[in-house]
Amino acid sequence: MAEETREVRGRLPKDLKIAFEIACARLELTQTAALEEAIRDWLKKKESPTGGK
Repeated sequence: MAEETREVRGRLPKDLKIAFEIACARLELTQTAALEEAIRDWLKKKESPTGGK
């Protein structure tokens, strides 16, 4: 059975969005996969004992 998914939306500065698109294309990675990785990394950092400090 496929994992249930939900949509996440947000706004970024234009230059950051373009850089993200280019990096994903160069790495042959979907933007969804890259965002999932980034969010998981961010959560680990924020949930660490030091709170990302």
